[in-house]
Amino acid sequence: MLFIIAMALATDPVLNLGSYYNFYDTIGSVFTLGISILGLYYCFKINAGGDNKDFILRVICLGLPVTIRVTITMIPVFIVVGILDIVYLSGESLNEESIGSTPMQVVLMSVFTAGHFWYLSLKIKAVSLVNG
Repeated sequence: MLFIIAMALATDPVLNLGSYYNFYDTIGSVFTLGISILGLYYCFKINAGGDNKDFILRVICLGLPVTIRVTITMIPVFIVVGILDIVYLSGESLNEESIGSTPMQVVLMSVFTAGHFWYLSLKIKAVSLVNG
């Protein structure tokens, strides 16, 4: 739940007053928030299918190791896609008006968020079935 709130606050273009943002920043915020809400609901359902106990505790305790693992796994992907995005897709100089999200970044963050909640649901399922 904290992840959803933190991501919504950190990525919402309205809160970046004075900074340039584009249409893809807004789309990215909406996608991240939507995927996070659906992912958390999916994790809740997975936990309910097991022993239906300690959902909040499981999300909190499993969330950090899952986030670290998914982030470490995605770092090479972020680097490669970032280089490709700058070299081939952007093609424009980095100035104040061109700094903003690109469609590739929106897709990448959506995949990262969905992967995070998918992996979290696997770990919650494993814990709830062992204890159930």
